[in-house]
Amino acid sequence: MKNSFRFACQAILFGGTLIFSVSEAFAIPTFARRYATSCATCHEAYPRLNAVGDSFRMAGFRFPDDERYRKVQPVELGDEAYKRLWPKALWPSHIPGKSPLSLITRFMVEADLNGSRQSATTFLLPEEIELVWAGNLGDNIAFYGDIIYLQKDFGGKDPESWATLKAWLQLQSLVGPDNLLNLRFGTVGTQTMGLFTARDANIYSTHFYLYTTWFMRPPNLAQAGLSEFQGNNFSIGPQQGFELNGFGKRWFYALGLVNGNLLVPAGDPPPSDISFVGAGRNTDHKDLYANLVYKIGGLQFDRSSEKQPDSLASSSSQYWRDNGLRLALFGYTGTADIKTVDLEGNTWVGEDDFWRLGVGLQHYIRDFQWSLQYTAGNDDDPFGNLSDQPVDSRTWHIETLGFAYPWLMLYGRYEALDLDLPTDVPGLLPVQDIHKIIAGAKIMIRPNVSCNVEGTYYTEGSELEAGLDQTLYVLLGISF
Repeated sequence: MKNSFRFACQAILFGGTLIFSVSEAFAIPTFARRYATSCATCHEAYPRLNAVGDSFRMAGFRFPDDERYRKVQPVELGDEAYKRLWPKALWPSHIPGKSPLSLITRFMVEADLNGSRQSATTFLLPEEIELVWAGNLGDNIAFYGDIIYLQKDFGGKDPESWATLKAWLQLQSLVGPDNLLNLRFGTVGTQTMGLFTARDANIYSTHFYLYTTWFMRPPNLAQAGLSEFQGNNFSIGPQQGFELNGFGKRWFYALGLVNGNLLVPAGDPPPSDISFVGAGRNTDHKDLYANLVYKIGGLQFDRSSEKQPDSLASSSSQYWRDNGLRLALFGYTGTADIKTVDLEGNTWVGEDDFWRLGVGLQHYIRDFQWSLQYTAGNDDDPFGNLSDQPVDSRTWHIETLGFAYPWLMLYGRYEALDLDLPTDVPGLLPVQDIHKIIAGAKIMIRPNVSCNVEGTYYTEGSELEAGLDQTLYVLLGISF
């Protein structure tokens, strides 16, 4: 059982990195410095983007009439006239006028309310440190990267620490109208791996969504008569690969080709140094995903036909409002390697073909928001030669958010995972369904300083995530 637990921890680390390791990927104070404006221009409460922030992000970190709003001018690399001389001259570009680096730090205190942990309180001080860089290289190239140090306790166990590294480059408007076709390569999927209406990178709470972090748990090795089991530990999260994306007034799409999640055998120790999020394995097969969004009402994605304010500071004090409805569709299909080794050393190797398909909606009504998500999935052979039965999965949640004041947001979420597991796998937990409630408040002490107070309660499956049921989290986040 110990090996199974360690494998579960590792799958979460690599498959999506549990507890917001990339959740603030676009809460970048360097943009506040570039435009001399508040974080509230682009965020409801960081890291959650408002409609202006989503438009800015999609356009490669640029506003419409970007030159009008920039206070820190870029360094020009070549004269604009060189464009007319090309290909007999280098195409001009620019680099940020000041350092594009930002620092984000988070401190966590966890309190056990039901006595299931070894210690009643856990200090993770710091819980996470991020060094983030982002910006533009000329008119049609955007870049992003981060190095993140994390310290997690996995439900009151001894803390583990490691670091992750992500980076991508995006070429904007390759053909046709502006932003019709953009190409991103590197660690893709930070904002597009999963439903647009339920993005881990856009979350209020201290934990990622259940639909993105669950994974196929392995059987107990001893009970299954195995010395090694390598299964499909897929969870929805950023991976290395290529992505095509584009957007218009009311629509957005993304199509990706990625390595697939890293395969981690049960019993291996967690990573002790820098690792790539979703590094994957270089096999003959790659995974595919697609993301589609349509928006009814509210601010347009491209803001092309809307009057732009004279300055960013003149935007509404109710910056979170975007009275509209977003409809989203997400699909993922892939193949994972499966390997079993019995106690005599006999090895079996095969593949698990799997898919996930999700639908979601998100409705903004003045100071209130609510959203729904439902994702179905199928794995045709997740346990290899231990069983020929497939596994069907269903995840869903309903979420509400409300602004009591511009600095105080209240939120709640009920989410569930239901699995149809095979009945003939020795050492496999027969029931792995999880149903839980998350409720909390986010307090913006300053535009770049926030505090979450949040509690969790499991109505089913608390034994599967030991130490997380009836836990109170207090999280302080600072970015500059």
